[in-house]
Amino acid sequence: MKTGYWHCCGLFIGFMFIAGCLPQHSVASDPKPAPVVSTENVVAPAVFQVPERSVRPQSRPVESSAEEPTIVFEKSVHDFGSVGPGSLNSVDFAFTNTGNAVLKIEDFHTTCGCTVPELDKREYAPGESGKISVRYSAPASTVTDEKQIYVYTNDPKTPQYELTIKAKVEVNVTVSPVDVSLMLDQDNAGMPPVTIKSTDGREFAVTSIKPTNNVMTIPFDSNKRGTEITLQPKVDLEKLNMTPTGIIEIRTNHPNSGILYVRYVAKPFFEVSHPRLILQNVSPGEEVIRDIWIRSNYDKKVSIESFSSTNKMMTIIGQEEDGNHLKIQVKITVPTNAPAAGSRNIADELIINQTNGQRISIRCTGWFQIH
Repeated sequence: MKTGYWHCCGLFIGFMFIAGCLPQHSVASDPKPAPVVSTENVVAPAVFQVPERSVRPQSRPVESSAEEPTIVFEKSVHDFGSVGPGSLNSVDFAFTNTGNAVLKIEDFHTTCGCTVPELDKREYAPGESGKISVRYSAPASTVTDEKQIYVYTNDPKTPQYELTIKAKVEVNVTVSPVDVSLMLDQDNAGMPPVTIKSTDGREFAVTSIKPTNNVMTIPFDSNKRGTEITLQPKVDLEKLNMTPTGIIEIRTNHPNSGILYVRYVAKPFFEVSHPRLILQNVSPGEEVIRDIWIRSNYDKKVSIESFSSTNKMMTIIGQEEDGNHLKIQVKITVPTNAPAAGSRNIADELIINQTNGQRISIRCTGWFQIH
């Protein structure tokens, strides 16, 4: 019995030894799911925090060491309100350098109607103040106006600063008529009276009258005042024939009058279809022929009495009547001599005298061809 007992013990020990030597990563082919364990009434384990390294707070923020100028204007827009036409108006734009470096005013740019701004100096220390003086010249007509002035500085945040001025131009004096068509064959060229009137009921006096090239005389009394003044122009027909287009400039002492203009135009007795001829790249000795119409505006026949050429280049080689109008053939003969060094231009004028005493001019300009 004892022999059998010890034999069984030896077998059991050997089996356990072999089992212990087998690999431990074997996985059961049919594992059972893990049982669900309730977390109710389970106490969480204690968490131990590691204390952080203490940081010393800064007593004040670190400031930038950069030094910069800063321009600050008290106002950037100025409204003059109602102003008179042609009036001069001034305004000062005050500013301060609130930065910590020298402010430099480098340049200005103004729109039409404003003078170049004025400054006492161009550099301003930190905390220093200055002013930019601007003058505004109002236009002569009724308008709501707005102009800009641009100031260029070394302020890095505002290198270009915009200033604005506003104004409402009010004209309280009118003139009538404004446009006049005159005729050379009528008494006084058909010039009507000119009436100047105040629209605000304020009395005024005429201070000056200037017609173009004195084609008319317009008497006036600078001591006469009123809310309405009528003028009687007297036209010089000979001067009007020489200067058929122009203006009458009228000034008064009314503060909101400005300069008043009357435009006039008169048809000349005769008109030329091509009063100027241009020749391009011509050769010495070349002949050029052009047809030109002389037209009558007053039912008077065109009749040539004589003609002449200033530089002997132009002549009339043919005439053809068409009622009161006349077509002429003008021949231009280019000089045969070669142009002087550095000069290519040619020029001449054909002067035509008519039997009725009227004079017509036809000009010719051009240049030689370069070979």
